[in-house]
Amino acid sequence: MEKEEYGKAVIYCRVSSEKQVKEGNGLDSQEHRCREYARSLGLEVENVFRDEGISGGLFDRPAMKSLIEYLDIHWQTKYFVIFDDLKRFARDVEVHIKLKSELKAREAKLRCLNYNFDESAEGEFVETIFAAQNQLERKQNRRQVCQKMKARIERGYWCFNPPIGYEYTKDKEHGKLLTPKQPMADIVAEGLNAFADNRLKNQIDLFEFFKSKNLCGLVGKKELYLQMIRGLLSQPLYAGFIEYSKWGISRRRGHHKALITEETYKIIQEKIKRPERIPHETDNLEFPLRRIINCSVCGKKMTGSSNKGRWGKYYAHYTCNNKSCSANPKNIQTTKVEEDYVKLLESIKVNPELLEMTKEVATRIWQKKIKVLSADHATKDEEVKNIEKQIDDYINLIPFTKSDSVKERYEQKVEALDKMVRELKSDAKNKKEPNLDEALNLSLKFLGTPAETWKKADRKLKSMVHDMIFEENPEYCAETGFGIPKLSIPFCIKYYIVDEKSDLVDPTGFEPATSSMPWRRSTN
Repeated sequence: MEKEEYGKAVIYCRVSSEKQVKEGNGLDSQEHRCREYARSLGLEVENVFRDEGISGGLFDRPAMKSLIEYLDIHWQTKYFVIFDDLKRFARDVEVHIKLKSELKAREAKLRCLNYNFDESAEGEFVETIFAAQNQLERKQNRRQVCQKMKARIERGYWCFNPPIGYEYTKDKEHGKLLTPKQPMADIVAEGLNAFADNRLKNQIDLFEFFKSKNLCGLVGKKELYLQMIRGLLSQPLYAGFIEYSKWGISRRRGHHKALITEETYKIIQEKIKRPERIPHETDNLEFPLRRIINCSVCGKKMTGSSNKGRWGKYYAHYTCNNKSCSANPKNIQTTKVEEDYVKLLESIKVNPELLEMTKEVATRIWQKKIKVLSADHATKDEEVKNIEKQIDDYINLIPFTKSDSVKERYEQKVEALDKMVRELKSDAKNKKEPNLDEALNLSLKFLGTPAETWKKADRKLKSMVHDMIFEENPEYCAETGFGIPKLSIPFCIKYYIVDEKSDLVDPTGFEPATSSMPWRRSTN
């Protein structure tokens, strides 16, 4: 039945950097392997979507957006979506879950060359672990890059986007070095010196000066903003200095050429200083649950705001702004809502005994996956040997071929096969066995202490933690608190732990899961 309904496929390929696009044959090799896989399943490849040099979230990838639109347009046809590696799909847990949901909503079936999707609860849990491992690896790579950049900045070299008036050039002694870019550099220097000398009285005057010099057009921007002017005035790079407080790097002399003197820079900083504004009492208020919890009466998202009381004090609260909603009261103190939210997180945490069982199950499944990966490596090694034999055969034919055109075709074939060999060897070399223990321990720690994780997180991370825990916004009532939420699969794992006899067991005493279970969205 599945072969009749799903007879067609689309392929998705991605590399995350421009360097990978220009060097090597990554996208072509991915497409070749996916086409061979589709052929082995008897599927017709109808379209190929390629993201070249793209690294980002779900909606930052043009080809992935096009793929989803293609499925929407051809909604009457059911497709397999084939990709080469789980990392090509997503290297972020949140993006992985959202992307999988988007494709499943369109009745697409996912197929990966090095991973078998298992729709069981245990399989989905292990899939989450794999996604977490990919995310960990991405963050570790980013950390290594940041460490190298930090070391270079400490030695006096700027590593980020060049400011207006500069560009990067290659230098024999210094490598990649900031260099004044004309005529922008002269315009910036003239403006900054005029501002320091009071020939330009204020930032508006400097703004008009740059506008008259068409600095905006030279930079390639549509419009010049006053915020950019403030950035130019406070940029120490123009005085020949480098600093990056975010990484704890204090100001030091850089190797690049300055546009203004150190004295001019000091005068500018004194001029742009303003009396320190006294922060408003509401400036520091945060509403981490704004628009991620719903009113239990009308189901609309609750927002956060503050009102000024009789004695001038501000009171923060979450509220339902739906005018037709009959909830009473509508305004609820933020402290009460957030305390109830922490209690909710405490109530859904997975107990240590169950986490230990989960770790054991995940480890067993992981060991099976390792065997599959080892077999895949062996298959690729055999493929390399076969291709190398083909190369030798073509090379042996060349000396006995009289036709120049045939010789040329043989040589082209040899080059193409050689590229495939290099790609396969590079792929095998770069593939490292993931560190399961580290990723698994991070995931299990999160499952065991969601409340502590949320309390220690900043506002942005709080939102991410919320999205990873709940499938839908939990509903809140001032009198009864939070209702029974719909949780993501990892937090439902206690309902699906399987014992050695393959019977569902639950150490907490709950009944086995059913399709009507409120903790999980129905898959019907």
